[in-house]
Amino acid sequence: VLAIEKVKGLFAECPDGALLKKDFGSVTKAVGFPLYWKCPFFEACSSTDTCTMEQFTQVWEDLRSTCHDEASQFVRILSKGQRTHLEWGDFGHLIQDVIDTHPGMSFLDDAPEFHARYIETVTARIFYSMSRSWVYRIGRSELREGNFLKTLAILEEEPDINQVSDFFSYEHFYVIYCKFWEIDTDHNLEVSLEDMKKHADGTVNPRAIERLFHGTVTPKSTEKLTYTDFIRFLLAEEDKSHATAIEYWFRVMDLDGDGYLSLYELEYFYQAQLEKMRLLGVEECSILDCICQALDLVRPKEHIRITLSDVKRCKQPSQFYNIFLNIQKFLDHELRDPFSNKEGETPMTDWEKYAAKEYDELIADEEYNKQYEYEDDFEDEEEEEKERLGVLGNLAISAVETYSKG
Repeated sequence: VLAIEKVKGLFAECPDGALLKKDFGSVTKAVGFPLYWKCPFFEACSSTDTCTMEQFTQVWEDLRSTCHDEASQFVRILSKGQRTHLEWGDFGHLIQDVIDTHPGMSFLDDAPEFHARYIETVTARIFYSMSRSWVYRIGRSELREGNFLKTLAILEEEPDINQVSDFFSYEHFYVIYCKFWEIDTDHNLEVSLEDMKKHADGTVNPRAIERLFHGTVTPKSTEKLTYTDFIRFLLAEEDKSHATAIEYWFRVMDLDGDGYLSLYELEYFYQAQLEKMRLLGVEECSILDCICQALDLVRPKEHIRITLSDVKRCKQPSQFYNIFLNIQKFLDHELRDPFSNKEGETPMTDWEKYAAKEYDELIADEEYNKQYEYEDDFEDEEEEEKERLGVLGNLAISAVETYSKG
């Protein structure tokens, strides 16, 4: 009752009794919702530029009578009451509102050409982390179990968008977009098999890369992967312990789709790893020794074949997968300092470690290029694309400077 009285007061303050979208944050907070629900909440109430008390009341009463927790309320608002789940397009206006109104995103005001890519990146990360199915849907139970709603609420209190590492970090977006741009040579937001094999200097098993195009982790077989496909690949590649990554790489390695990784399938992928070892000049590990090590890591219930549940129970899924998918990562882990994590430090995920390292290197390169300009014989179109990525780098540097001063 008190919330409704506050809302009535807000509408009464307007000369015509109607609120604009930009002023709806006060209504959103008055009823106890997190601030960044404001854009979808307004759009759930009104399809025009203004919202009346009557329109608000109709939606509010429906929410109170049919939605009894935060997750169900959020689904009702974003889907405008049409579905019991969320789809890809439901998040676009919410993320655009974050770009337009969050203090940590103000440096993008003059770069609208990057808004669409940021929205796509954040949306892809949301579905990657939250959706437990391989269709682009998020149900109420998945919202309850995941951390998206909590992260969305944190945005209201955290002025530095890069401190919100889950979903919204601009630094993470910058890393993902730059990594894609490096292999998308014709810059049409699609990459071929040969493009993908160039990622990370070819350290990912080429047989695994080929499987990405066979419909294992995409809706159907394809000759090109989209930017969204690449985002899912990069997240899975750099943090193979993530729940989605565990399923992602299991699908890739399960050649016959029978739900098991057989000894034949393990050998098939390891054969390509042996070739990588020879190129790296490192001592080769026999297939038998490799499979024994893998089985020791996973300890499957059935000794000669591995299920998805076996890998999920494994304490080191990244090490298991890297034996067959990325020998360089496997060797790096074997040679790592076990005491590298300092006591008292907040533990970082493998993805966060990767993104932080790559971001620092990309910014250092960008700053170097700004100081030491050099001449290249690029064609006009290539020069334009290079300049476009340079703008993105300058925006990233601007963001760093803003918060280093703060």
